[in-house]
Amino acid sequence: MTDLFDFSTFPRLYTDRLVLREIVMDNALAVFRIRGDFQVTRYNTGPAYATIDQARKLITGMQKSYNDHDELRWGVTRKGGDNQVIGMVGFNYWHRKDRRGSVGYDLARAYWHQGIMSEALRAVVAFGFERMNLNRIEADCTVENTASERLLLKLGFQPEGLQREQYFEEDRFWDVRLFALLRRDYQR
Repeated sequence: MTDLFDFSTFPRLYTDRLVLREIVMDNALAVFRIRGDFQVTRYNTGPAYATIDQARKLITGMQKSYNDHDELRWGVTRKGGDNQVIGMVGFNYWHRKDRRGSVGYDLARAYWHQGIMSEALRAVVAFGFERMNLNRIEADCTVENTASERLLLKLGFQPEGLQREQYFEEDRFWDVRLFALLRRDYQR
């Protein structure tokens, strides 16, 4: 294993087609376009963003959580492209004692069904096991989010259970399926 990640410098990750990099305030409009699209966020908790200020608050929150060493989320950009953020992916939390973290992701609708999030999440999972020394990476998605479930299964995540009626939104309760990938089951 290489040196354990210590939050001293925000890491850049490179894949065949992508660069995963820090999300900065200049990316607020791109983040708003992603989080403001109901089709992208319909399975997230909370409604689609209505204002760019909500995107700015998200970025500020991500930066604070990174500085507090709690969270690590990347902006997904195309290699050789315009450096525009087309998605977000990363660890929503990192419990060092238990050596586990939880991943989450969003991708602009124009980039769906191109294998982009699969490529990005694969890089993040590798970073988690190789640089964060995780033993377990968790994820969850609403039962209706079959695309997310397929992605997690494709990357080797195993279903671990169901949280029935886990949250209330849009005048109904939503069930959430839990997934995890263990270091011993991880295949690069």
